[in-house]
Amino acid sequence: MAEQKIILLYRFLDAQSALQSIESRSLRISRLHELNDPFEWRLAISGIPPEGEPLIDKWISSILANQSKVFGLMCFSATFKEPVLWSHYADKHRGVAFEVEYDCKPDNPIEIKYPPDRLVVDGTRYAELQHNEPALREYLLPFMKPMMSRKSPSWGYEKEYRVYFDLIKEPNLKISGGHYFIPIPENFLTRVILGYKCPLEEQYVTKALEKSGLASTKVARAKMSNENYEVQLN
Repeated sequence: MAEQKIILLYRFLDAQSALQSIESRSLRISRLHELNDPFEWRLAISGIPPEGEPLIDKWISSILANQSKVFGLMCFSATFKEPVLWSHYADKHRGVAFEVEYDCKPDNPIEIKYPPDRLVVDGTRYAELQHNEPALREYLLPFMKPMMSRKSPSWGYEKEYRVYFDLIKEPNLKISGGHYFIPIPENFLTRVILGYKCPLEEQYVTKALEKSGLASTKVARAKMSNENYEVQLN
C-alpha cells in the first residue's frame, strides 16, 4: 500500500475574494483560457513556414478552447514566504493566503516542473496527419499529460502545485455567475494568512470562519523579515 502523503499548500487571493470564499465556504475553479501565461497548454511546432503560422495558431487555440470546456483547475504554491507571490496574486500584500492541507493522490495535485525546453510537435508529422483526426489524436496524446505539468523556468518562483477538475464528471461542483466552485471540505483550510498590508482584521476573519463552520481554521498575519527577502508570520 502506498504511503499517504499530506502536504501544506498556499492559495493567494485578494481580500474580497478571500472573504467571499470563507463566507460561501467554497473555492472558485479557474479555467484554462484564464491562465496568465500565454505559453501554457500551447505546443510548439517545428518547421512551420511564416505563412502557415496563422493556421497553426488557430488550431492550437482550438485545442485550448475545447479543453477549457472540460477541465478546470486550482493553483497553489508550496510556500507563502515568496514576496513576489504576494505582489502578483494577493493584491500587493493587501490580500490573503489560504493554507490548505492536501491529502496527495496519484497525479493530484500535480507538481509543476520548469524545464528550459518546450514540448515540440514535428510539423512534418502534423502535416501528414492533419486530415486524419484519429491518427492525429493518437500522435498528440503523449504530449497532453506533460503539457499539464510544465511552465517556463521564469515561473519557477511560484513553486506551483495544480489540481485539475473534470467539469463534466466532478460531482461536487457548483455553478454561480458563470463560474465553477468547489466546497471547502472539513479540515482542509488550516490557516488564513493575512498579508502585512491586508485591511481585514483578524477578529473579523475569525468570526467569518466560525459562521461558516470553519472554527478550527487559524488566522495569522504576515510580516516582512528583517533579515532576508522572505515573508514570515507575525
